[in-house]
Amino acid sequence: MQHVPFSQRRLAAWLGLLPGLGPRLARWESAILAEEMQALRPGAPVWICGMARSGSTVLLEMLNGLADFTAHRYSDYPWLWTPYWWNHLHARLPLRASAKVERAHRDRIRVSRDSPEAFEEIFWMHYFRDRHDPGHDQVLEADTVNAPFERFLDQHQRKLLLIRGARRYLAKANYQLARLGYLRRLYPDARFVIPVREPLAQVASLVKQDLLFSRLDGEDPAVSAHLARIGHFEFGPHKRALNLGDAGGTAAITACFARGAMAEGYARQWVVQYGHALRRMRDDPALASACLWLSHDRLCADPAVELERLATHLDLSIADRQSLIDEWSPRLSKPDYYASTFPGSEAASIRAITGSLWQELQDWIGPSVR
Repeated sequence: MQHVPFSQRRLAAWLGLLPGLGPRLARWESAILAEEMQALRPGAPVWICGMARSGSTVLLEMLNGLADFTAHRYSDYPWLWTPYWWNHLHARLPLRASAKVERAHRDRIRVSRDSPEAFEEIFWMHYFRDRHDPGHDQVLEADTVNAPFERFLDQHQRKLLLIRGARRYLAKANYQLARLGYLRRLYPDARFVIPVREPLAQVASLVKQDLLFSRLDGEDPAVSAHLARIGHFEFGPHKRALNLGDAGGTAAITACFARGAMAEGYARQWVVQYGHALRRMRDDPALASACLWLSHDRLCADPAVELERLATHLDLSIADRQSLIDEWSPRLSKPDYYASTFPGSEAASIRAITGSLWQELQDWIGPSVR
């Protein structure tokens, strides 16, 4: 059984054998469009950067539907390096209308080739070669310097805005919790949205996805190859611990995954990622003001209030603010397609690992305000 389309199975794999081709084409495209790009005045970019299964995909869909924003789309892959040329061509191809289908995650989210998707990690992996190696500290602070990447990222954003007629770049990037300091230096006006779920529910969702993608990979080995090419190592047979400067903690997570203790491993990873982000907020008030912690549980329970907070943080126009609240308030609800229950001892273990940080996060986010 094949779960990966031809363009991702064969074409993307072939392009992967030529790692210098994409960047070279990107430079040519940028040279040709230099004048048009320079004339752009982009608005503040937005990164959605919670840990996987925190509700980040829904947030991406919400914001991508607003006129000011554009994000990568499924149809951009694998031609991500030349967004202007590819989108210009794609718009002129005699393609049939793309119907929405439930995505591979089996989580009620329906997508088409025009839906937004997280592809930015491909560029980080190219310019920062040790990304996703648990043996390396993955934190990138404000003193990080990578001139070729910084030039590329700015040009890439401008080309995407130019071809789509948008004003603000939008990306879902689960690994950006490790890069907040670096990104804020590059884009002082950037806004970050950090979705987080009650840890027992988020761990349950991660375990469910790990089982699902491991099964899919057993049916079609191209699944894990595709996930690796696009930089998704959160679940499935090739999942990896994310090292945020604590070698011992990383080793503990890796050991959990190796022995099949998935819930414990994900609980420890939850603490590592969100704990790191919270410490960065406490140490850097300017960074804290650029970040909005958004509780997925509150968003589902009281969407109008939480969407208002989101709109304020992102400085949305009055029209976009109202559109966001009117369209999405009736559509949001808690997941009901899986059970977030664990045996008593396992649930107690997860709470013991995550409970202290979960309380700290709730205190940091503060009470819901009507």
